[in-house]
Amino acid sequence: MAFRELRNFCETMRALGYNRIISMENFRTPNFELIVDIIEWLMLRIDPDCDVNGDIEEERQRVAFIINVTKFFLSKTRIKLNMKKLYQADGYAVRELLKITSMLYKAQTSSSTEINDSSDFYIGLDLSLNTKLQNLKSARELASEITESGAKLFDLLSREKDLKEARDKALGFLDNISRNLDSNAEQEYIRNCIRDIINSQTGSLSQMEKMLEELEKDEKNLETKIKKRSIELERAEKRIKSLQSVRPAYMDEYERLEQEVEKLYETFVVKFRNLSYLEHDLETYRVKEEGKKVVADKDLDDARMKIKKAEEEQLRGAEDFDEGEKEQSNKMRFEAARPTEARNHNRRNYAQEESEDENFIDDDEEEGNSESQEEEEEEDLEIESDSNDNNF
Repeated sequence: MAFRELRNFCETMRALGYNRIISMENFRTPNFELIVDIIEWLMLRIDPDCDVNGDIEEERQRVAFIINVTKFFLSKTRIKLNMKKLYQADGYAVRELLKITSMLYKAQTSSSTEINDSSDFYIGLDLSLNTKLQNLKSARELASEITESGAKLFDLLSREKDLKEARDKALGFLDNISRNLDSNAEQEYIRNCIRDIINSQTGSLSQMEKMLEELEKDEKNLETKIKKRSIELERAEKRIKSLQSVRPAYMDEYERLEQEVEKLYETFVVKFRNLSYLEHDLETYRVKEEGKKVVADKDLDDARMKIKKAEEEQLRGAEDFDEGEKEQSNKMRFEAARPTEARNHNRRNYAQEESEDENFIDDDEEEGNSESQEEEEEEDLEIESDSNDNNF
């Protein structure tokens, strides 16, 4: 792919208004996605109503896309494209697309010239905006022409050294022929060159024939291998069919064991369900018993507190009794010095107080006995509750 063609393609696409900047380095290596984008843009430029399918993820889709594109351009523009070169997606594909872009560019330039010619009829109108647009188009055309001519000049100057040597040789050869018309040296030289070309072509032909023979041998070998593989495949398919039709010997036992396993699984599910239900009931019963135990412990604690309070009250009553006896003894000592009547009166009062104290002591003893009986009954209840817990 020549540098000039790449440069022309980039400039024509830029002049046509392609929405993406194209560099010449994009086509040094195959770039199929960029080629597809350019082809779709050109198809829409030619026919805006065309249906473009740009799925190129698989190889099959890429091949179908290239075939449809070539058919489209052949039907719309009468331009035949090389599908192999388009599929390469490199500089050779650019060479094929340059045919379409050059056609579109010529159509654009011709339309612009017709517009310029028709604008002469409207001299008296105010067409400042249109003239500016035309000037822009003409400037773009001139810029593209300048770049094309510069690229052409650059290519020609780069080839000038080789072409000059070849041109000098050709001119010298023609001068020798024109000067020495009688001699046959130049003609013999031409004949020798032709013989060399013929010999090289015959050698290349012999090599091609050898390559064809080798390819035919390879083709025959491949055909024999394909036949062997196809025979092996048929045998394997027949064997698979025979194995599928035959019932294994262990299949009856397998089905019987499968039924037994299903029954065992059903019994297992029932037992597991019952066990889970019983465990749930047991847990609820345990929670209830713990609640009862907590209530009983609370009642026992309350009873113990009541007993302790009663004992403390009894102890306080005994201390009050001792203090009363001391006061009475002091009174008796004091009254010993008084007359006998006062003594007798005090003795009667003392006897009455003693009798009252005895009755009070008897009542305290009866209350202590009743409390001791209540404590024994509570202890019996605790023992029974502990025995019930242990049994549970």
